[in-house]
Amino acid sequence: MDNPSPEPRTVALHDIPQWRQGNKYILAGYRPMKANYPQVIKSLSFLHNETWNVYTHLIGAVLLLPYATAILRTISGPQYIDVTTTDFIMFNIFFCSAESCLSSSAVYHLIGSHSHEAELLWHRRDLIGIVILTVGTFIPGIYYIFYCDPILQKIHWIIVVFCGSATAALISIPKFRTLRWRKARVSAYVALGASALIPLLHGVQVYGLEYMLEYSGMKWYLVELLLYGGGCGIYAVRTLSFPFPSGLSVMRQISDLGVQFRIPERIAPGHFDIWFSSHQIFHVSILCAICVNVIALMEAFTACHTLDICYIQSVHQARGTRL
Repeated sequence: MDNPSPEPRTVALHDIPQWRQGNKYILAGYRPMKANYPQVIKSLSFLHNETWNVYTHLIGAVLLLPYATAILRTISGPQYIDVTTTDFIMFNIFFCSAESCLSSSAVYHLIGSHSHEAELLWHRRDLIGIVILTVGTFIPGIYYIFYCDPILQKIHWIIVVFCGSATAALISIPKFRTLRWRKARVSAYVALGASALIPLLHGVQVYGLEYMLEYSGMKWYLVELLLYGGGCGIYAVRTLSFPFPSGLSVMRQISDLGVQFRIPERIAPGHFDIWFSSHQIFHVSILCAICVNVIALMEAFTACHTLDICYIQSVHQARGTRL
């Protein structure tokens, strides 16, 4: 009697349910449906089209812990003056938000082949994790940009928290998390990310471009925006405007203007099933952006705790007023 042939570890696009067919240019490398968590976890041991997505953020989440510890030890060094508990809170807000985003993303990409219910649950957590990271990036950045003006700090914190909450509320609508609304989701994220320009431009208006580039970490924030925006654009869509996430009707209208990029797999379907697909590039861009944000925070923190930054701000502010 012949032994039954073993079940294949991966299958083609046409072998998986429609709700998993999010990228028509990835033709193979999909894991079969396994309504068994140990079996799903075993997929960590072989190559499939989610391997890079899982491991980039899983390894990133693990390495972030010692990295954060090293940074927190650094800012407590004697070379910095007047370091307070607030400084540690600001850095911890960023590191905790990054950890939340990376870990949620890794679990989502691992669990996706379990069941539709599990995929929906972790997809929501993955999307919310991106919002948490974005807001958690803004809060400490705003603190150091307006280090000597608590009122402006609070104003921009309110704006950021409101934008993040609006985006999170929009994402929480089940219909909005379906494949049909992907372009609208990306538009919401682009709008949330673009709101980072508000405190940066306000800082330029108040203190001048020279101060912002030299002391606030602005040049690194611009690099970070390019990484987030570039990764998001390669993966998802090009939109013809940057809508503010104020309602589904507006988002739907904008989403209809989108043109999919999905580069490079769009150019050569089937050739990037396992390596170097657009979503994998997006994952790497997020890791790079997290590292760049730490550089920006350290630059601003160093200026605030090694220089008389309030005097420097007042000089640049007065210079701008005279102009």
